[in-house]
Amino acid sequence: MVEKEETLDNEIKILSDIHHPHVVQMKAIFDTEETLFIVMELMLGGELYEEIVRRKSFSEKDASIIMKQLFSALSYLHKKGIVHRDLKLENLLITEPNSLDIKLADFGLSKIVAGDALTTACGTPFYVAPDILLGTGYDSAVDMWACGILLYVLLSGRLPFAADSDAELFKLIIDGDLVWKSPQFDTISDEAKDLISNLIVVEPRDRFTADEANQHVFIKENNRSTPLHASFLDNLKNVSALSKASIEKAKKKTPGKSSSLDDLDSDDEDDDFD
Repeated sequence: MVEKEETLDNEIKILSDIHHPHVVQMKAIFDTEETLFIVMELMLGGELYEEIVRRKSFSEKDASIIMKQLFSALSYLHKKGIVHRDLKLENLLITEPNSLDIKLADFGLSKIVAGDALTTACGTPFYVAPDILLGTGYDSAVDMWACGILLYVLLSGRLPFAADSDAELFKLIIDGDLVWKSPQFDTISDEAKDLISNLIVVEPRDRFTADEANQHVFIKENNRSTPLHASFLDNLKNVSALSKASIEKAKKKTPGKSSSLDDLDSDDEDDDFD
């Protein structure tokens, strides 16, 4: 159940036009005088995060399988001019328990790029691209930056950029100095690091596209099934806790809203990442 708002029109328009095996489908809409009901595809496996924690073990090969599906979805969306703008671990859902068959969810911040660059500052701070923060206009390349952040998290359970305040965090993101945090990345393959290095790139024109990323050797040939560093799961739980804390912070600032820091989708409102 979702409160009827004008801002839903854009999301419904996009969802109505999306048909891809790795994107959650909208099944039906029921509109009443007071409430708009959106029926989405049932994802029995829940969040990817929950599946990883349940498995108690995760590998480069597992991460590669997930990213291949995500790159496929983004290739489809970007060719249709759709920018998701809120890629993060929490927005990847599993079709069935005990599988890594993912689908991308939550198109509340998505936009269709129709000529002019997008300018609204929105998204989740840990995953936001520097081109959004700089306010000079951006396009689908912001999704590829977020993919780099996501892959970094999936291989280490840590965030490449983290700070005590949004202001400090945003400075780190704009600088874009990527560090392979030890000991988690000590045993990660060069192929994995190379892919991340081609996604977490400050200059958007130099980032891989979804198609380029899906042709990378890490996606096409990685078979490393050795479990990641022993600290991976504990680190991942910490990242999830940080995200949940951000959600609660946003709820306190905007009572009545059900989403998190990503409640920034209205182009009519002041841009804010809180």
